[in-house]
Amino acid sequence: MRERALHEFEAVFERASIPVLDIQEIALARISVVLTGSPLDPSMVKLASHLKDRFKAEVQVHWSAGGDRALEDARGSGMQPVDAPFNSTAELVGQIGIGRSRLVLHPDPADEADRTVGVDHLVVGTQPPILLIRQPIDDPGPVFQNVLHSLTGNFQQTANFAYSFTLVAESGSLILLHTIDAGDLLDVREALQVAPGIEADEERELLDRMTHHGERYLKGVAQAARDKPYEVRYRLSVGDVITTVRNALAQESYGLLVVGRHTDGHSRIDAADYQLMHMVRDIPVLAL
Repeated sequence: MRERALHEFEAVFERASIPVLDIQEIALARISVVLTGSPLDPSMVKLASHLKDRFKAEVQVHWSAGGDRALEDARGSGMQPVDAPFNSTAELVGQIGIGRSRLVLHPDPADEADRTVGVDHLVVGTQPPILLIRQPIDDPGPVFQNVLHSLTGNFQQTANFAYSFTLVAESGSLILLHTIDAGDLLDVREALQVAPGIEADEERELLDRMTHHGERYLKGVAQAARDKPYEVRYRLSVGDVITTVRNALAQESYGLLVVGRHTDGHSRIDAADYQLMHMVRDIPVLAL
């Protein structure tokens, strides 16, 4: 009875909480860049030009009042502005939908007076992931040199990994940080205490097995990328998601943080990812 209960629990955990996937990359044939007249506009043009050359992509420029000052530089880099400026977040969302881009580059300046677009509405309302730029960028290359991808919960969606594998530089490194939330573990502990065939003193053994399976599968993901020109590493952590990610950012220099999930063509941002999306301002954040 005890062994069967253990095996059943492990099977549920593997299906629901551990990533198993074939590594894929995204064909970034079409990219959108947003110019709003903020001090970040020159950086947006540089970043868009870098990705345009790297992926041989078509770049569509969306601009609002004031953003037209950077249009000439964008045109000079071979980008194509849309026919008319957008006057609201809803109009921008509509333009992006019509353009069928695979990635959106959007500025999110520190000064609230320079913000003309609602980031939350943009992330939730558009199909492609949003790359949020908070600081001026002189050289776009280092942005993709060292990428931290924060993973929580269910990672069945292959696209969640695909953007990170696509954007990381050929000579760069991608770190997959899977955090098992401490609050979720507390719920598991309480459930285990009343589960048939499992006694409370066996709880630690089950938690150790959960960690073991997480390590094994993340290692499998890293090994699946062994033929890629970039390095893929993994870390498994148990604790608070925000604290874990902030500690990781403090301990190592990263150029990009990836958060959230992309399901059925739309973003799914849970509470911790939402806080990280707004909290991390020193480096760009890709909201899937």
